[in-house]
Amino acid sequence: MKWGGGTFGRLEKRAVRKTMRKQPGRTWTLVLLFVLLVGAFLFLRSPFFAVKHIEVYGNQKVTTEEIIARCGQKSVNIFAFDLDKARRSIEASPWIEKASCSRKLPDTIIVTVVERSPVAFIPIENKIYLVDQAGRVLGEDDGVPRKLVAFTGVTEKVVPGQFLDDSKYGWGFRVLSALGPLAKEKIAEVNMQEGECTLILDDGCKVLMGKERSDVQKLTLLLDSVLKTLSESGNIAEYIDLRFEKQAVKLRSPSGELR
Repeated sequence: MKWGGGTFGRLEKRAVRKTMRKQPGRTWTLVLLFVLLVGAFLFLRSPFFAVKHIEVYGNQKVTTEEIIARCGQKSVNIFAFDLDKARRSIEASPWIEKASCSRKLPDTIIVTVVERSPVAFIPIENKIYLVDQAGRVLGEDDGVPRKLVAFTGVTEKVVPGQFLDDSKYGWGFRVLSALGPLAKEKIAEVNMQEGECTLILDDGCKVLMGKERSDVQKLTLLLDSVLKTLSESGNIAEYIDLRFEKQAVKLRSPSGELR
């Protein structure tokens, strides 16, 4: 083997020439990659992906215009559109229980909502407010015919969107939600006083449910059983007391008290 300008020198020069030939290829690859990235960025930011449509599904009470207005954002690019921010804004509406937002390329936002349903009305200071089963105040009565229950005992002022104090009124809503078919058909009013729940039926019968307890389902099943017995016997109760382990029923008929 020769050193210096011999065989080794020629090998070294050949390796340098190969390296020089490879360098332009790598450079062009990087340039091409950069151009593609810039092009993709500009394309995604182009008017082709501007939000042009917002489609709303599931709404009946809340207008489509209101929901679209709640989606309003400065950014018009569909990829920059903040879906979570839009969802939170829509769910801030008293009537909206749940909302979901998604993108439909190239230019559409899809909004699907689940609205709240009123189950009762609250009379306060010559006004009537609608509330749902979670105790959320939906707004003043809109005059739409509904089979609703009066929820009485609320003394403080309320505003649409707020939830009633669960420690004061939550028991009443849990009883109302758990009622069986017979009681649900006859219920006219739920009254809450100092944590105790009293139901008033359409025939004037008072049902004393007492303070909150964990076995609400058992309690409402018992109420339906008592109502069925009364119906089959043709009797009308003055009151039904379910506060204690041994329930009491006072009849309006002369037959006295059943235990």
